Amino acid sequence: MLDAIVDISVRPGVLLPFAVLRGLFWPVIGLTVWRLHRAPPPTPALLRGLQVLNFGGAALTVSLMCIWYGGLPSPYLNGVSAIAALQGAAFAEQWRRGGLLLGGTAAIGPVTLIVAAAFVPELADQLRDPAALAVFGQHVTFAVTVAGFATLGTHLQWSLRREVFESRSIGRYRLETRLGKGGMGEVWAAWHNGLRRNVALKLLRASDARPSAIARFEREVAAMSELTHPNTVRVFDYGVTEDGIWYYAMELLEGEDLGKVLSRSGAQPVERAVHLIWQAARALAEAHVRGTVHRDLKPENLFVTTAGIERDFLKVLDFGIAKRAERDVTVTQAGWIGGTPAYMSPEAASGRPCDARGDVYALGVVLYELLAGRAPFEGDNAARLLFAHMHTAPPPLSQWCGDRIPADVDAVVMRCLEKEPDRRFSDAGQLAEALARCDCFGRWDARLAAETPGSKPREGHRRADSLAATVDGEAQTLEHGAEGA
Repeated sequence: MLDAIVDISVRPGVLLPFAVLRGLFWPVIGLTVWRLHRAPPPTPALLRGLQVLNFGGAALTVSLMCIWYGGLPSPYLNGVSAIAALQGAAFAEQWRRGGLLLGGTAAIGPVTLIVAAAFVPELADQLRDPAALAVFGQHVTFAVTVAGFATLGTHLQWSLRREVFESRSIGRYRLETRLGKGGMGEVWAAWHNGLRRNVALKLLRASDARPSAIARFEREVAAMSELTHPNTVRVFDYGVTEDGIWYYAMELLEGEDLGKVLSRSGAQPVERAVHLIWQAARALAEAHVRGTVHRDLKPENLFVTTAGIERDFLKVLDFGIAKRAERDVTVTQAGWIGGTPAYMSPEAASGRPCDARGDVYALGVVLYELLAGRAPFEGDNAARLLFAHMHTAPPPLSQWCGDRIPADVDAVVMRCLEKEPDRRFSDAGQLAEALARCDCFGRWDARLAAETPGSKPREGHRRADSLAATVDGEAQTLEHGAEGA
């Protein structure tokens, strides 16, 4: 209607180009509406992309219309500011991201006209006209002001939504602080009124609850809840809310994972390395007896904490891709690859059947890394790592450690890293027994761990370290196969 009034009363002949410009933009709106109604729901990244496409496209359309109607002092230029204001009202964003998005939208109008002046003589003349420049300056000032207030508004929305979410309850748990976020959900510190204690609550939101994600989530809970060994993280509760948020509660640990230990301190004393991996092997021994294979053992899933007064107490985390051999046929199916390439056994790397001996291999890689300060095979190329695990002999520990590693410990590590599964320990129980027979076993004084620089998390970072590996590590996990594998 406004375009028709302008065409009839102010500047005849603009109705057709205006109609063409608006017509070119309508498919963008139609595509967005279509995608928003498709399953699965769009990810936050896709929603942000659609936001930029729609509001940026609308601003560009209005800016091009200014070329046909008035140029720099065109009253249509205020429409760009209105679009930025609408964008700020429609979305909740933290002020940094919101300012970037809204400032970008508001800047489209002035930038488009200045660029167009290089090709349109009328606009070039206006750049030399003080009156046109004055009105143009008013439009720019108005756009900057609107973008600033819109940024404030969108940040307030973001803050309020976050406060509402963080103050809400999930089942019997009140969310307090988010500890980590990954591809398979979030981990929060939460308060349980009945237990009168904090727990770690792992959440799978409804927007991420694809059938394969739910299957993995339930598999992780099932594997962890039936394990009672003290070196396995304990699960207290499990459920799904009315609005479709899946969750389970586990003990809230304070400490750090072995990945952080290695990045901070490098190679560890032999006695400590044996002590830590022996604990992991004991926990995995129970899982193996029950027919459960972890399949993603790595430093980030081995967490060093304190149990009572016992320091250097290790907990095994994240059974997200664990399998029950007698319940899940995909354990024995070829062609499925699951795990983290740097710690993957040769049979897992090649897609062959993987059992408890695959976990033994991964523990051997972690023990090697604790002793040498580096894994036997390193690099950013997953394919090369998998090839090395399948075909390349690991460098002897003496190459990195000299004669610091006792012969009996070296023999245990190299047996774990045998290419053929039959040459390794048959399960983690046998590995634990072999480590217990080493001369250095039992000689580690855990009180020394407190003397290692940075071994105790700094105040304000204790909860940020706890259990975040259970989600942060998931983005590094290589997992291919059938849906729900």
